[in-house]
Amino acid sequence: MRAAVVCFVVLALVAGPVSAAGAQVDTSDLPPSYAEEIREAQARVDAATAEFADAETRRYEMEAQIERLQARLVDAEAALVGLRDRLRDMAVNEYVRAGSGTPTVFDEDINRQVRANALAEIVTESDTDALDAYRAATADLEQDREELDRLLAEQRELVADLESAQAEMVGELERLQELEAERQAEIQRREEEERRRQEEERRRQEEERERREREAAANRPANPPTTRPPSSNDPSPAPPPSSPPPSSGGWVCPVAGPHSFIDSWGAPRSGGRSHKGVDMMASTGTPVVAPVSGTVTHRGNSIGGLSFHLNGVDGHYYYGTHLSAYGASGQVQAGTVIGYVGDTGNARGIPHLHFEIHPNGGSAVNPTPTVRAACG
Repeated sequence: MRAAVVCFVVLALVAGPVSAAGAQVDTSDLPPSYAEEIREAQARVDAATAEFADAETRRYEMEAQIERLQARLVDAEAALVGLRDRLRDMAVNEYVRAGSGTPTVFDEDINRQVRANALAEIVTESDTDALDAYRAATADLEQDREELDRLLAEQRELVADLESAQAEMVGELERLQELEAERQAEIQRREEEERRRQEEERRRQEEERERREREAAANRPANPPTTRPPSSNDPSPAPPPSSPPPSSGGWVCPVAGPHSFIDSWGAPRSGGRSHKGVDMMASTGTPVVAPVSGTVTHRGNSIGGLSFHLNGVDGHYYYGTHLSAYGASGQVQAGTVIGYVGDTGNARGIPHLHFEIHPNGGSAVNPTPTVRAACG
């Protein structure tokens, strides 16, 4: 057999038209120019994710085509061996019957025209069908080999395209992560300024209160009127306002940071598999949180690497994988950090969270609509 399929283990995303969606970073409290920069960075991340998905889909489709062609080559070579043996037997029989000449030697280059011509001279006319079949099989085999060489060369070009798209996507994600860090720093700076302003205002009000008390004491009469005790008929003071009720704890986006994803449900995977989740692209170390309250356990496998398993209080089972490290386990509330985005398992070089939803613990369903609703 000729060269095997070029192996390049990277993340597969989606087949067909794609629509990327990313984390909706809150930019309402930032200057317009800075907010626009973050929105543009998110758009570039989404575009890079879609480009990578398209290249990866074409690679998997070509890989399947190459595998089919290689299987056909194996069958064709086996059939050719059978035809060659049959023609060799025919040549020997002709030699024995004619009593003269030397049998044609069928070596590895029998498909050459000179061998075919020599063979044609010693076989009977009734055997020409077998010879024609051999020639046709030889031509088909050579054509398939040329097609395989072409596909392998094209696959190498696709791998190069994938590497380029991968580098661009990871770079854009890292830039978005930097912008988010800058945004958080700006928010903290503003919060600190507001804290100092409120503290200054509190001191000013305290000084004003003390000044008024001193003035009131200076103007107070020597014998102030006696105050009567409160009557039962007096209205009761209003109770202090109660604190707001706790949050109902709705569904939480599982990636707590800048990210990008597309609807990758059903996309082709190696070995004839199809994708049963959504791949949320994010920088390594981005927190992964429990989307709902429930019980978390951690364990890994060779394909997914480090993984979390969440049995939610809503009765559904959630699975996430390719983590770089684990977070909290056991009983957790929605929003608790249970891991961190990574590229373990077969996702080397492409940090992301592979996320699945299994309603009532059954078969997986497309999680993209739920994730999009929670993550924006």
